[in-house]
Amino acid sequence: MSMGLLAVQGGLVALVAVSASASSQARTDSQPGPAGLAEASSLFPKIAGWKISDGPTTYTPETLFEYIDGGAESFLQFDFQDLVTATYVNDRVGRGKNRKSPHAPRDSDNTASAQAEVTVDIYRHRDAIRAFGMYTQERPAGTTPLPIGIEAYAGPDYLELVAGSYYVKMVQSGSKQASVLRLFADKVTAGLPGTREAPAVLKCFPERGKRTRAEKLTARDFLGHPFLHDAVAVPYQIGQASSRLFVVEGRDSADVRAMVKRYRALAKSPDPAGDSAGPEGSATVKDPLNGEVVLQWKGRWLWGAVDQPGPEAKALVDELGRRLSVLR
Repeated sequence: MSMGLLAVQGGLVALVAVSASASSQARTDSQPGPAGLAEASSLFPKIAGWKISDGPTTYTPETLFEYIDGGAESFLQFDFQDLVTATYVNDRVGRGKNRKSPHAPRDSDNTASAQAEVTVDIYRHRDAIRAFGMYTQERPAGTTPLPIGIEAYAGPDYLELVAGSYYVKMVQSGSKQASVLRLFADKVTAGLPGTREAPAVLKCFPERGKRTRAEKLTARDFLGHPFLHDAVAVPYQIGQASSRLFVVEGRDSADVRAMVKRYRALAKSPDPAGDSAGPEGSATVKDPLNGEVVLQWKGRWLWGAVDQPGPEAKALVDELGRRLSVLR
């Protein structure tokens, strides 16, 4: 397994270890099940004025579709391990009778008489990089970051964050007070282990022309190709020209050379030297799915530009390569 871009960063202690039942149904703490369910309960802290009215309920890769039908596949792409979800209700209102999914439309305007609830979904991924990757897939570009965990962002009735190998999504109903979700976020995050640092490779992308917080991490099938894995892409806008810079980290130098060789074969752009790619080099290929792609590689890194890269983008590719040298 690669020790790089999508490898585990730091020792992460998994708090949730739940096996699916024979019927592949989700369990709650009130049902008999593995000891991991007690640990799952510890993910949800006691919060003054609030109590859990529903859950915790655990979903596995086999049952996740029951909770987010149509969205489960995206999580599985990032090595989703399990989800534990619970709903809190304000003690002053009373115990809630009906579970409100955080995936319901956020369009309720009549909140004055609504029951105050906060639903907390805690998704655990294989490692911190994959949790951050899933977070970037759902985060709108240009959002204002909040200093919670590795990063967070919020709207009037939701807050999403990533901390260690956990991607946490919170939704409130019956209230529009941002301070409520911030309270929950701080309390939940305090109990999650793992890194609070974004992937180091993100610091290698040049600042000039970079779109703010628009990077996307991809665990597999980058640019639509199964042989490109463990990638991060960042959009750039310089004048009228737009493109994406990307970095792919292989398991080792041989893995990167194999990617380059397969890319050239796909693009019908053979190595001018008539042999497989060397330990470092550069090439421009005509990708049948993405058009012209500029490539450079050295060691376990493959980087470049896509989406009609012009001279400015090619200069940024050179700069990106120089910055990557500190990670080699």
